[in-house]
Amino acid sequence: MPPMPLIGVTACRQTLGKYDSHTVGDKYVEAAGHAGVPVVLPARSVPSDPQALLAHLDGLLFTGSPSNVEPHHYQGPASLAGTHHDAARDAYTLPLLRLAIDRGIPVFCICRGFQELNVALG
Repeated sequence: MPPMPLIGVTACRQTLGKYDSHTVGDKYVEAAGHAGVPVVLPARSVPSDPQALLAHLDGLLFTGSPSNVEPHHYQGPASLAGTHHDAARDAYTLPLLRLAIDRGIPVFCICRGFQELNVALG
């Protein structure tokens, strides 16, 4: 039997209580689990090397989030006051998404993930 595909699932960086946390909705993990084995990808302050990571993944799910991509990534005007951003996720997902597209690795983008796709494609 061939091995199950590994599907990277992007996480957000949020503060829960007094702790920084990496979060992803269960609905995304469960959805990826229908296609293979979900692997949660944390939004680390210093992102992992996307080339090394993509050598092990068969696909990527870029999830929704309560945050938005920071406008400076697409030369947009400043966000309205109170708009939530996730700089760690931006730093991680945008290069990862660009490289995945360049390599022909399947991606599925939902909500914020679709924002990331739009930014990655210019």
